[in-house]
Amino acid sequence: MFMKFPTCRGSSLSARILGPLLCSLWGNGADLDGHKMAECRWADGSITIDGKADESAWKNAQLIGNFQMAWLGPGDHPAPTKTRARLLWNREYLYFFAEMEDTDVFANVKEHNGQTWDNDVFELFFKPATNKTGYYEFQVNAANTKFDMFLPSRGAGAIARFKNERKFHLESAVLVDGTLNHWEDHDKGWSVEGRIPWRDFAPTGGRPEINEVWTFALCRYDYSADLENPALSSSAPLAQRDFHHYEDYAPLKFVGPTKSARAFGIEERPLWTNSHVIGSPDPPPPYRTVNAFPNLKVHLPVAIANEPGSDRLLFLEHANAWTGTGKLRRFVNRPEVAEAETLLELGDIIYGLTFHPGFKTNGFIYLGCNGPESSTNKQTRVVRYTVERTPPYRLDPQSRQLIIEWPSDGHNGGDVTFGLDGMLYVTSGDGTSDSDANIVGQDLTKLTAKVLRIDVDHPSDGKAYSVPKDNPFLNRPEVRPETWAYGLRNP
Repeated sequence: MFMKFPTCRGSSLSARILGPLLCSLWGNGADLDGHKMAECRWADGSITIDGKADESAWKNAQLIGNFQMAWLGPGDHPAPTKTRARLLWNREYLYFFAEMEDTDVFANVKEHNGQTWDNDVFELFFKPATNKTGYYEFQVNAANTKFDMFLPSRGAGAIARFKNERKFHLESAVLVDGTLNHWEDHDKGWSVEGRIPWRDFAPTGGRPEINEVWTFALCRYDYSADLENPALSSSAPLAQRDFHHYEDYAPLKFVGPTKSARAFGIEERPLWTNSHVIGSPDPPPPYRTVNAFPNLKVHLPVAIANEPGSDRLLFLEHANAWTGTGKLRRFVNRPEVAEAETLLELGDIIYGLTFHPGFKTNGFIYLGCNGPESSTNKQTRVVRYTVERTPPYRLDPQSRQLIIEWPSDGHNGGDVTFGLDGMLYVTSGDGTSDSDANIVGQDLTKLTAKVLRIDVDHPSDGKAYSVPKDNPFLNRPEVRPETWAYGLRNP
């Protein structure tokens, strides 16, 4: 009984020799409507993956029906059961369809990337252009179980090493004309329709160019109670009984669409002849800054925001350009205003402020800051204060509540805002004065170099917040669940 061949190393023919040689081999006895080179033609119109291939696009696909056992030597050695396959492509996908005669449809492997070759299975092998290393193997068995893999080479552990290395997005549908896994009756066969997005071919550059030539092999295992051994066949002239022997793969040309249905861009840019514009339009006037509050003296303002439900503006002010204490100040939004009152002065530098969505009733204001300035153990933190709801609307320093904090000394992030979802979004930098000196940009176990998303209205577990149940990394135990986005230097 033939088992899946172990991988082996072999020398590839050069591009100058391989293309003509394969074209010659392919032309001998090929059932390709008279074509010597297989064509993957452009799919005009949409295709639904349902196993039927009944869309009009499939009518233009080239029939690939010359499934042989070429390794048996000169002459024709057709497979004992027929296979008819077609390929199509467009901007997004590579499509495939195969219908197979089979008197005993059998498939009991249900595990993704399991040993589907121990079942009735249809296989596709693609070796991109000769200047791109590696090749692809895709399989779908009669139970619609999938196998997908990119092999950079046939050595180095091959299938066992590479079969689960990448995530693929192969979609397929199978129709069985008969019964599955009942050897006593007589089936007619089965069909499979599928598509593979070009992003799955990223290791070799993704989607091919129009008229680019790859090599390929469509292959099949047919297990039957009527056969002593599984019947193997392939559309490629394989000199060895090894579906991985890509030196013998057949050429496949990716044919572009007709002129009336171009693949990319537009055919030409027509002249615009119906314009009513006379002369040359004047450029837009330049932006000019205007001092909105000429009588108000401020020092190094950082952020400004309108206090909800009022005519008052709050702003952050720094003592120094990069360090020093921060102040939260307020003034009335009138052009003649000359004074601003100080609501709060911290020993921290303050980066951001935001108002709770319910500020009009609860008076909550949130600040993002870093410090203390005099400490060698600085923290970036989010703190909440309460502004009184009756005149003169003072901020109570004793109302301070720490929401969240983490070590940070440079690239501190520290901005805060509420989203329309009511969640508080908080930025954190990489925490160093150099460029990610602690290498935390991709470290998901830490809060640094992130955008965080927390729920301050439903605190839990002794904290001043909880983690929203729809945060993106909740199912990964090695990730801080507050993480919303990561890999950020100093947002």
